[in-house]
Amino acid sequence: MPEPEIEALVAELSARFPLFAPATIKRWVQRESARYADARITTYVPILVRRGVEATLHELDRIQALDLRDPALIPAR
Repeated sequence: MPEPEIEALVAELSARFPLFAPATIKRWVQRESARYADARITTYVPILVRRGVEATLHELDRIQALDLRDPALIPAR
């Protein structure tokens, strides 16, 4: 993916998932994009990258939410 597309995707995902640092999201976008570096057809690469990174962010966000509800993590009073 060209750098301007990566930056736009990182900005969008950073706004939707503020729990994660933009630099971390950028690494995930670059890693996912690298999976398609040798693709003969690149038309859908941005969509595939977006879906892959969104799935990761949703899963990590869900895990974070579950962890926050864990009674073992609630500070003693």
